[in-house]
Amino acid sequence: MTEASAGRAPHSRRRFLRTATTVGAATAATLSAGPGQGWAATERQGRDVAVLGAGVAGLTAAHELVERGYSVTVYERKALGGKARSIPVPDSPAGGPALPGEHGFRFFPGFYHDLGDTMRRVPFPGNAQGCWQNLTRATSYLGARAGRANLTVPFPEPFPPRPSPYTPESFAETVRSVAETSFRLPPHEAAFFAQKAVVYVTSSDERRLGQWDALPWSDFVRADRMSDEYRAFFADGMIRNLAAMKADEASTHSIGLVGEATAWSAMGRGNEEGGSVDRVLDGATSERWLDPWVEHLRDLGVRFEVGWAVEKLLVDDGAVRAATVSHTSGRTEQVRADWFVSAIPVERFTALLTPEVLDAAPELDTVRELGTDWMNGLMFYLTEEVPITPGHVNYVDSGWAVTSISQAQFWKRDFSTYGDGTVKDCLSAILSDWTSPGMFNGKAARDCRPDEIARETWAEIKAHLNGSGTEVLTDDMLHSWFLDPAVIDPGTPEVRNDEPLFTQLPGSWADRPGSASGIRNLFLAGDWVRNDINVTTMEGANKGGRQAVNALLDTAGSGEPRCRVTPLFRPPEFEPFKRVDQQLYRAGLPNQFDVMDPRAP
Repeated sequence: MTEASAGRAPHSRRRFLRTATTVGAATAATLSAGPGQGWAATERQGRDVAVLGAGVAGLTAAHELVERGYSVTVYERKALGGKARSIPVPDSPAGGPALPGEHGFRFFPGFYHDLGDTMRRVPFPGNAQGCWQNLTRATSYLGARAGRANLTVPFPEPFPPRPSPYTPESFAETVRSVAETSFRLPPHEAAFFAQKAVVYVTSSDERRLGQWDALPWSDFVRADRMSDEYRAFFADGMIRNLAAMKADEASTHSIGLVGEATAWSAMGRGNEEGGSVDRVLDGATSERWLDPWVEHLRDLGVRFEVGWAVEKLLVDDGAVRAATVSHTSGRTEQVRADWFVSAIPVERFTALLTPEVLDAAPELDTVRELGTDWMNGLMFYLTEEVPITPGHVNYVDSGWAVTSISQAQFWKRDFSTYGDGTVKDCLSAILSDWTSPGMFNGKAARDCRPDEIARETWAEIKAHLNGSGTEVLTDDMLHSWFLDPAVIDPGTPEVRNDEPLFTQLPGSWADRPGSASGIRNLFLAGDWVRNDINVTTMEGANKGGRQAVNALLDTAGSGEPRCRVTPLFRPPEFEPFKRVDQQLYRAGLPNQFDVMDPRAP
């Protein structure tokens, strides 16, 4: 019996949907002229908005609101751009600008639509299509193995559309062929994974949210019964690198959804115009996108207040009357506005769920159930260019779930213009598992000092790349390294992560709020708010910002046009199968294609 034949997976948490609450009159229009500048009460006719948080979600909300005539002030505790920003490396060698660090490398799949729309609307000198034109294609994926043959998967231009629509059988054959030829799976495992892919893509929305969201990915793909190669690429190894999670802790719906979108993208379907499977920026994220974005928003009239953290929401009669914010200097102020958009991360929003907030919106209590994990960057600066592959590298056997990309090959700016000119490349790595033992030191990354983290990660990377008599990386290439400063006090009992990643645990969809919070002038933005991409991404953050603005406009009864929120591509030829599956799900029956025994030869 498959897991599907058991019917709907139980989930004890309350499920709910949010709807905007219409209010007749705007709240009192008073907004600070900015902490430290005194308070200036001004009549804005109900159009003053305080955006709390300046990551991708907050900047998106500010952008959409100011273009619709709202007066917007953004409050950010740390740095504009959030986790997407570039981070100047302290004590960089003298000469040029500081070396560019980052929380983790950025990439832009072709199925991102709304983020691309925003980037096109941000002017950039010499670019007819704004910052979007700074994206460049990554053309391969390298699955590096320690002591075994590496695996390279090319990413050519998306396949031309098929002359005829896919059927479940032709889709399964395409997936099976890729799994067997590109990823070297045994035929029966490739066939089984292809069949499970068909099960997901033909599942109704009701089954996806009611059953697959509650099921761990490892159970869905039967990882425990499969080969090491299968687990490495299609179960735990893939998921750890995708979402800083283990396969037995990741929602099947989340992983299946982004996997399906990636598959269609590779097949030339569902991409934005000009999009391809994998794209990266042609320079540091802040230089090529975020700084121009902030400058453009300032030109439009958005005000930014940096160094202010949200401490409390003061709620009265079902509305936020003020937000208490504290400055890094120790000062505390109250921000008053007609509307509030919370674009802060989930773990910080949870801290705002006081009894008075929950009295006004008791359904927000489920936000406490949402999870986070660690996914942080480690940059290795090199004295020569080392283009390992023109795309991302997955160090499949690494204890700390390491991935990387060699940046100089994509960047328009010469790395030697940074620092003293001796750095020629950056191998930008991400560590996605901070609790498993390292390959060589046997310690969890969170228990290591920064120098231990750097040494172990460098050793794990070399163990994957240097084999069969070839040395891709040598110690004399290493100029220096830089660990994401969001990891605080590593190697001590007080270790903590100041910027963790929202993770999609099984059953978490039921606990995620919509963009209308239940408090009539508070709206929620971010990738942790319900949106159709359902995975922690910049696209999800952008959608969250747009959804929050739309909910605000609905509540205000505004005649302004609503923000475009582009749904993920849905192949029309599979819609009839989804309608059949809806009826099967309601009857407690499995998906019609969920029939293959994973133990079959």
